[in-house]
Amino acid sequence: MGWGRWHLLIGILVSSIIITNSKSSYKYDGSLFSSKELDYDEGDTKAMGSVFSRYMSDSDAQLILDLDFFRHFFNYAEAYRDGAEEGNLEMMKYAVEMVEKLKTFDISMACVGDMMHLAWTGVEYATHVEEHRNCSDCKCTPLFQQKKSERHWIFNVFDAMGKVPAGIMSGNNLWVGSWSTCRKIDVVKNAQGQKWKGKYCLATIDAYERDNPLVYFGNMMSGAPDRHCYEKNVQNVTDDGSCFALFPVLKFGVCMPNTCTNHDVKKMLNFAIRAAEGAIGTQSVCNVDVECRADTYSDAMSQNKLAMFALYLLIATIVLVLFGTLYDLLIVNKNPEEAEANPAFNHSFIRFILAFSIYTNGSEIVQSKKNDKEINSLHGVRFLSMCWIILGHTYYYIGTSLTTDNLVPTLINFPKQFHTQIIVQAPLAVDSFFFLSGMLAAFSFFKKSMKADPDHPPKLTPFNFKTWPLYYLKRYTRITPTYAVVMLFDVTLFSYISNGPFWRPIEKQGCRIAWWTNFLYLNNFLLQDQECCMGWTWYLANDMQFHIVLMPLLTIVFLHFGLKAGLGLSGGLIGLSSLIRLVFTQVKGYPPAPLLTAKLQIVYQLNDYWNDVYVRPYIRCTPFIVGIVVAYLLNAWTSRDQRDLKIKLERRTVIIGWCISTVLGLYAVFGLYWFAKTGDISKPWEILYTVFGTPAFAAAIGWVVFACTSGNGGPVDTILSWRFFVPLSKITFCAYLIHPIMLQIYNLSRPQPFHFTTFLHMIRYTVEAVISSYLVSFFFTLAFEKPFNKLDEMIFDSRKAMYGESGRATEMVPLNRARDSEN
Repeated sequence: MGWGRWHLLIGILVSSIIITNSKSSYKYDGSLFSSKELDYDEGDTKAMGSVFSRYMSDSDAQLILDLDFFRHFFNYAEAYRDGAEEGNLEMMKYAVEMVEKLKTFDISMACVGDMMHLAWTGVEYATHVEEHRNCSDCKCTPLFQQKKSERHWIFNVFDAMGKVPAGIMSGNNLWVGSWSTCRKIDVVKNAQGQKWKGKYCLATIDAYERDNPLVYFGNMMSGAPDRHCYEKNVQNVTDDGSCFALFPVLKFGVCMPNTCTNHDVKKMLNFAIRAAEGAIGTQSVCNVDVECRADTYSDAMSQNKLAMFALYLLIATIVLVLFGTLYDLLIVNKNPEEAEANPAFNHSFIRFILAFSIYTNGSEIVQSKKNDKEINSLHGVRFLSMCWIILGHTYYYIGTSLTTDNLVPTLINFPKQFHTQIIVQAPLAVDSFFFLSGMLAAFSFFKKSMKADPDHPPKLTPFNFKTWPLYYLKRYTRITPTYAVVMLFDVTLFSYISNGPFWRPIEKQGCRIAWWTNFLYLNNFLLQDQECCMGWTWYLANDMQFHIVLMPLLTIVFLHFGLKAGLGLSGGLIGLSSLIRLVFTQVKGYPPAPLLTAKLQIVYQLNDYWNDVYVRPYIRCTPFIVGIVVAYLLNAWTSRDQRDLKIKLERRTVIIGWCISTVLGLYAVFGLYWFAKTGDISKPWEILYTVFGTPAFAAAIGWVVFACTSGNGGPVDTILSWRFFVPLSKITFCAYLIHPIMLQIYNLSRPQPFHFTTFLHMIRYTVEAVISSYLVSFFFTLAFEKPFNKLDEMIFDSRKAMYGESGRATEMVPLNRARDSEN
């Protein structure tokens, strides 16, 4: 019974938390909702209320509203607190008996002992209340107040527990309580000075897959539903006993003694839930997970050898940065002529130290001078595409962190707005980076081969068998060291920098299983069903595979067989990629693009879409191929000396090019708006977008870069070539690696749930994310990426590998600049 069972369980938990007077009862008047309740929100009532009209006709579910039936399920914690305040000794003794029963379960004695201390403290408090009630002498009042204050800490335990919040009808399943209140409890419990300390635990309660609520949400958009409207969908849900894992039915905060382990708390909660299910004759809860927060994360980190290694590495790096910067400023820059002439300054140790100089590395980053021989518009494309990705990830990580109290209505209403297509289509920004990566690398090859001086041809060409092994090695060593450091910090230091009710390690499994697939750049194929380590780095795996397969294939064809053969092969590969995408989506019933629609069951489909379509190189290769084509045209249609990259085009050609690219870009971004709004799409339109959606965006971005580079960009080129973008472009690789970590740290550090509000609020949040991500990335680039790049040149003696005897650079040189395209 899907969502109905979810609310059945929530109803039980509601009834077990509401403070109830045993002498009162609620009389059901036969009406499920009053007219006032139905008016609270017209849009949400239509969606959420239909769920209740589907299931509340069931007699068992109606009993939720009659709290008399669930009197024995009333919250024992609340009843215990009331009993202590009122001096109800019978209630307190009953609580002690309940704790005694815990001894029969697999619960540690230390935990049972502290639970017993809590119960007996309540008995003592109630005893003093009862005695003071019969006290006729005012002199006994100070003694009572003293006894009362000594034992008043028990109410902080109950106060920290999760309680029924507002917005349950809107899907608020976060009953987190107060993490800080629980952590402050620290009282002496015996004469030996031992303490009862509070430990906050967050319980996650999952439902069965047969109760998948997304099946019913998809039908809420078409008027008031009746029971029979859902029978077909109910039959399509497989009852295989598996858990519905996309989001939990409830997250519930409990305050326990610090002697209780995750296992202890889980055992106690399981007992309570199974007892409730047995009373109503149903089984709705598939699994209960409990995660208790460590008392002090510094102590936990000291026990983690890998985390301590990361800490020592960070300290050593800071020392190197300080020493290298001081040496650079106080010695090298004070006597630059002597430093250049003295062979001692070229010693490998001195070069190693200077590689960490903030002064030199920072100067190289902030240098923003434009060069007519370079593709200046790429800086703007790179930075703005990264901002687009951060915008999409801002929403994505808020939703997937499950820290939002209005997630369900937001998911329902979000796709209905036209402007949100910019957000849900943010994956297209990744195609911009595939395009940039292919274009920059190919431009280097074509330039050195097609524009080479006949008297001094390059030693390494695409036809030389030595070229490609050196190319792959150079590309690997440029990217991997910085990648490895970010991963190391991600699974170690970043797991200990915050705390709170939602806090957990960024990588749940610590990359213990699949880390090696990342460094082989095969993480888009291997072990995805076991662990997704730094999931956003699927891009790097695809990009590396493109460079290994597509780069030599297409560059050799273009150079050896000419433009027609190159265009023919490129078009064929693009067509094959689109055909593969079409086959996969049609056979497996996937949507034409990974976007959210009004029918929420698509979220369930996207779970498999990720592995089968989204991260596969044979489906994502189109923009990379377009980038190689644009790089060839920029070299083939410009002069041999290439003093600049200007190409004279007719005005009509330029206007037509901009009009077509604009239409293609708008089609790629907004072409699925009706599908997102309604969840329905015609088969011809679905096939059309599946085949042409990605190529349309690749062609649009390809024209923008080609026109701006060739002098036909007008104001667009002026914007994209703005010098402000140049330094930001240089640190975009680190921003790409770090920004998901920054977003998750922020989301998981909240003391209370996040609430989606206006679009402007989310834009402000995105701007903050961009600023913080780039600020941290700047320091990561100074401390790691720039030094690693210089050490790479030292270790592999890149000067000999990349330069001929004449001193002219070969094809490998522009990769020094192209490394920033790995985003």
